[in-house]
Amino acid sequence: MIRLSRLSYNFGSNWALKDISLHIEKGDFVFLTGHSGAGKTTLMRLLYGALPVSRGQATVAGYKLHNIKRKHIPMLRRDLGVVFQDFKILPNRSVYENVSLALTVRSMPKSTIDKRVRAIIRALGLENKSYTKCQRLSGGEQQRVAIARAMVVNPKLILADEPTGNLDFELSMHLMDVFKQFNTHGTTVVMATHSREILRCVPEAKIIHLEDGKLCEPPAHILSELRP
Repeated sequence: MIRLSRLSYNFGSNWALKDISLHIEKGDFVFLTGHSGAGKTTLMRLLYGALPVSRGQATVAGYKLHNIKRKHIPMLRRDLGVVFQDFKILPNRSVYENVSLALTVRSMPKSTIDKRVRAIIRALGLENKSYTKCQRLSGGEQQRVAIARAMVVNPKLILADEPTGNLDFELSMHLMDVFKQFNTHGTTVVMATHSREILRCVPEAKIIHLEDGKLCEPPAHILSELRP
């Protein structure tokens, strides 16, 4: 699903990612850990084609990002569900419109779109907000809209950057159950998180730990959360 070989990324003289090699299999659940500024978000952005590969090789869902043409990046993203740290939802559109947009551009039948959108909105506890404009939602509700939009396409790979960052404990646990359900059905999940509570939700998960843009052994305190 994801293969990185000596991957590096720089902007100017600053190397944000340095010589990273890793392999993530189809169906894996992976936590991406590290302090703020370690390179987690940069790696996420590179994996969905928002940043170019400066050096090395990166293959995601069969696409070689180190030599991909810009016109093929939308095709890559059709196989991905991405949860951005800053949501990237359309504030003047309703919850339903935001979630349905990814299916609409695929020219699906309206009945199929409606069924899938209503199911994921219900799963994320937003059914009573379906026709509310997103600018009127709380930060936690907007985050759930972003997660619903990522999941409604039934992606092969979910990339989630701190997806529970604005949510309370109870709702975070509920959303982790949704992520795990998708993973059980074969979706690969890569999730960046700082939360020990989130790590405990998937004790069988793999850990990718970054420090200063480099791949490192996970610290003992992180491993202990998964394997007490």
